[in-house]
Amino acid sequence: MTTQVQTAYRPKRAFPWGRTFAWIALILLLFVTLFPFWWMIRTALTSPKAVFLDTSSLLPVQFTLINFQRVLGLVDPQTAIALGGSGQTINFGRSIVNSIIVSAIVVAGQVTFSAMAAYAFARLRFPFRDTLFAIYIAALMVPGIVTTIPNFILVRQLQLLNTYIGIAAP
Repeated sequence: MTTQVQTAYRPKRAFPWGRTFAWIALILLLFVTLFPFWWMIRTALTSPKAVFLDTSSLLPVQFTLINFQRVLGLVDPQTAIALGGSGQTINFGRSIVNSIIVSAIVVAGQVTFSAMAAYAFARLRFPFRDTLFAIYIAALMVPGIVTTIPNFILVRQLQLLNTYIGIAAP
C-alpha cells in the first residue's frame, strides 16, 4: 500500500495594485518634498555667476563654497561685489543670537499663556467654556502670515519697531 501526498491547493494571490499605487504616491510625495531642499543646496554650491547658465543640471554648476564664505563673513567686500553681491558685510553670528533670543521669548510666552489657558479650561467651570476653548484652538491654528500687516500696524502704534518684543509678541 502506498500513500500519496497531496499538497493543499493555494489560489494565486492577486497583484497588490493598491499597495503599488500607495508606494508610487509616497515616492512622488517624497520627491516633491525633498526636491526644493536639493535645489537650494545645489544653488548654494554653484558659482554666483553660473546660477543661471545651466538651470537644467541637477548638480552644482562650477562647484564652489564661496556663497557660504560670504554668509559667514569670510570674504572681503570687493570680492563679494566681483561675485555679484552687494559688498555689504553680513554679521552671521549676530543673526543667530537674534534668532535664539526671539525664539526663547516666543517659546516662553506660548508655554506660559497656553499653560494658564489649559488650567482654566481644565479646572474651572464657566459659561461658554467650550465655545471659548474652540475659539482659542482656532486662533492657534491661524497661520502667522495672515496677521502680518495687522501685527505690523499694532507694533508700529505701540512704538515697538526694531525691538525683540516687537518681533516676538504678536
